[in-house]
Amino acid sequence: MILDTSVLLDLMRDDSAAVERIRELESAGVPQRLSAMTLYELHWGLGYSDRSAEERAEIEAIVDSRTLYDVTPEILRKTGRIGGGLRRDGRPLDDPGDEIIGATGIVHDESVLTGNPDDFRRIDGLSVVTY
Repeated sequence: MILDTSVLLDLMRDDSAAVERIRELESAGVPQRLSAMTLYELHWGLGYSDRSAEERAEIEAIVDSRTLYDVTPEILRKTGRIGGGLRRDGRPLDDPGDEIIGATGIVHDESVLTGNPDDFRRIDGLSVVTY
């Protein structure tokens, strides 16, 4: 299961639904993975945060406990086809990062867990899970 950035932010905010979903995954032995794009998005947020030292430690603890998928040429090719196709069809995503995370899920044949399912449901072939 690939965790979208929204999941990690919800965990940091102690969102009860996100915490419960992660506990369920852990109990079921489901591996939790991240896209390198999520690492970028989290650190981008640190750039304007007033609590960056506190948040950095929390982010690193969350990230270090999970497998990180690199953004590979195969993922970028898939991302380009996703983004171009959605734009052609007049339904582009607002965030290219979501295209990368979605493509990571497709390439690795894994579902994406997100608190923002509408960000991913337009991506054909991607299994989207929420809480």
